[in-house]
Amino acid sequence: MKRTLLPLVSGLLALIFDVGFGIGGAHAKKKARAVAPAAASVAAAAAAPAVPSVDVPGERKLLLGADVDRAIGAARKLGTSRARAALDTLLDALALGLSPRVAAVAVEAAGAHAEPRALDVLLYYATHRQVDVRVRAVEALGQFDDKRARVAVDRAYADAQKVVRAAACRDAERRKEKLAGPKLMALLVKGDEATSPALAAIASPELARQLAELVGIAPDALLAETLGRILARKDLGKEQVYVQIVESLGKVPGDEAEVQLATYAGAQEKIPRLSKRRAQDLLEQRSQENKGTP
Repeated sequence: MKRTLLPLVSGLLALIFDVGFGIGGAHAKKKARAVAPAAASVAAAAAAPAVPSVDVPGERKLLLGADVDRAIGAARKLGTSRARAALDTLLDALALGLSPRVAAVAVEAAGAHAEPRALDVLLYYATHRQVDVRVRAVEALGQFDDKRARVAVDRAYADAQKVVRAAACRDAERRKEKLAGPKLMALLVKGDEATSPALAAIASPELARQLAELVGIAPDALLAETLGRILARKDLGKEQVYVQIVESLGKVPGDEAEVQLATYAGAQEKIPRLSKRRAQDLLEQRSQENKGTP
């Protein structure tokens, strides 16, 4: 009888041990899964770059001091701090008045905070007599969706200085501001280089057609570069749109048009494209014409 019961008892004990171990193991795994995300968060926080601590009162003294280089350094440091007092210090200093070199950096630093309470000061400096200050103010205002900020950036298209107009063009490029098309085209005719990437960023088939009408009006090289940038877009729709842009590019005189045609024709594609064949044909045609020119 004992010999019969012994295997049964041993098997029962083994079963109890396995079940208990399984429950404990499952509990341990569950606990490990719960701890893992927390550990990962701690590790990520430790790996993330720490926001530098800024001595705001000390930097304020330097910002308002006579040493221009140290004042510029202080403005940059205050721009990296997320402390409310850091922005207050920048705005107060700009309200009091700073030398142009310091003001330019302070405006950029204040814009880096991207807080609405900086808006009035930035709007004021967007009309500053110094060009670099206006550039920094326009760039800072581009971060705001406020109506007054948009008006100020829009006004920069008409600035007398190309670098200020370029800041407005970069804003249109970043925002893909399609309503800026007419202003950008007017500046393209004027020869502003910053219009090329901006126009390419907002381009549509209709805009490409309008640009084609500027052959002989806008600078040849700049127009060719712009059409080439548009050809590089992959989202303009039907292949016929690209063929029409290639045809327009083929009508632009000068070496830059040939460079852009060659770049487009030589780009690798998974399937043959009519527009690329047409670009190659135009290159060969222009080459023959050049050979025939005395």
